[in-house]
Amino acid sequence: MDSKFIALLVLSTAFIILPLLFVLIQSIYKSKVRKSTQGTISDPDLLRFIHNEPDRMASPHILSAKTSLSLNEARSRFGELMMYGILNRNIGGNRYYFSLKNPLLEDKNLTLSPDPFLTVEDLFVIFEAYSGRVSAQDLIMATGLPLSILKREMRHFEKEGITRSMRGYAPNGLVMQRFFILEEPYRSNPERFRAKADQLDLELKKILVDEKYLV
Repeated sequence: MDSKFIALLVLSTAFIILPLLFVLIQSIYKSKVRKSTQGTISDPDLLRFIHNEPDRMASPHILSAKTSLSLNEARSRFGELMMYGILNRNIGGNRYYFSLKNPLLEDKNLTLSPDPFLTVEDLFVIFEAYSGRVSAQDLIMATGLPLSILKREMRHFEKEGITRSMRGYAPNGLVMQRFFILEEPYRSNPERFRAKADQLDLELKKILVDEKYLV
């Protein structure tokens, strides 16, 4: 085989593999940041933090100055919530400021399980309280759980044909809004959803433990 061809093949392979490797490393780093910094400021408290700022906007610099998060950790936390359609990103000078897409509501007074994950009964109660249409922000504030756990669970519910994730996109491709609805027959007859509770709760708990979301 021609040495020039081999060199070109190696070079082209490197151009493919290196960006993928970079994305993988970034993903692992962000996942570690999300988990390790929840004790410093949880996702519900981060949303409250933004809501309680005088202009209802916060930058990574502000968050880092008021907590023990590093600037990169603060950027990572804001970025995850923005990419999932919960936050708006605004530019002022050379800094990004983040604001809530929807008003922060905490007046539902829901009675949910003490489990460290979203149970089927919890989801049933939340859908009922929010008239069948639940946003990611609603789930965070109702349960007190981090977005990472809720995202994993909602993927499982959707795979099981129980819920559907709805998304609206901006022209730049970023998610403008994300919410969830129940699929049929659970949409018209929620009691059928409740009947699968025990089985699904066991499956979800195993998944979350196996994938290290729960310890």
